[in-house]
Amino acid sequence: MKLNINIRLLFSVLFLILLTSTFYPTNSNALDPSTTLSNNDSDRNRECLGNATRPLQLPGTTNCEFTPDEQKITFLRLDLCTAKPTGPTVSATVDRTNCSTFFKNDSGAEVSVQKGVGTSIGTSSDYSAVPHGTYTYGVVTMSNVFKYTSSVTFAGTMKGFNESSGSTTCVTRPGSVSPVYGFSNGLSTAEGNVTCAEGAVASEISIGINTLTMNGNHCRHLVNFTGTNGIVSAYALEANDTLVTGVGVSPNGTDEIRGGATGCIHSTDNGISKVLGIMEFGSPLVIGPRTAGIQISYNNTRGLTLNDGNGSDSNVIYLWDVSFFDFTMTTKVRRSRGAFN
Repeated sequence: MKLNINIRLLFSVLFLILLTSTFYPTNSNALDPSTTLSNNDSDRNRECLGNATRPLQLPGTTNCEFTPDEQKITFLRLDLCTAKPTGPTVSATVDRTNCSTFFKNDSGAEVSVQKGVGTSIGTSSDYSAVPHGTYTYGVVTMSNVFKYTSSVTFAGTMKGFNESSGSTTCVTRPGSVSPVYGFSNGLSTAEGNVTCAEGAVASEISIGINTLTMNGNHCRHLVNFTGTNGIVSAYALEANDTLVTGVGVSPNGTDEIRGGATGCIHSTDNGISKVLGIMEFGSPLVIGPRTAGIQISYNNTRGLTLNDGNGSDSNVIYLWDVSFFDFTMTTKVRRSRGAFN
């Protein structure tokens, strides 16, 4: 899916958003994410069987991840860096000393990601010239609320949480609570964001991130995971771009807040309004006189989670939840007048 945005500064930006792989929020509370964050891929759910071909196989009592029909992301900022940035802490924002801001919209620019469809990200006024150089890392800042629309067919009958009957198709549907947070407790049928009622039609839902992963009953506000091109370090941030006060404070773990303490209470935003990811580029971005644009591949093959709620009924979906995703960025080079490769 292609989208073209003309920037009148350094170059015309040619954005591609392609659906390929996966990225989702992660956790970390460190000065140097590469050394202080452990690889938390074990926290990740498996891919739903049948995701590539559909219908999905019945998941049993294990959460799994699949490709949503449509996903909306609100971008706030994208920085390109010549060296690995130092991550944010409870008192400091991410260190952008070696970074240049490419995209910035403090109000947020919502982008719809859907197979075969392209949508522009913001407007030309959101972009700034990036100096010529070699960039090895990107810093992406997004809203902590994501939107989804999806209709999922299963190879057997499924039911939504507390539904007395179901069907072979389950859909996203907004409940009486919006956004629904993945770390929630005791959702009623009316509050949930899923239904498997016969003939139900999918509509848009909002899912908020109030913790990146859980360690038992405790909330991790930072985590590393293996992305498409290497380790991605992600941080759950307050509005001022710092970690929530209390992350890493004794007796908490370095990445977390204890269950029940401020910052780790179910069904609330826990003070989080943004998600920031520091990601390594698979190949450095070299921007020079012949650079004509930047190509972004958006990897969300497993962008939505089926959460079974650890219930005893293997055919019940408790809620839809956010899953890991990341980006791949490459430059486009002008070969001759009007030609690109």
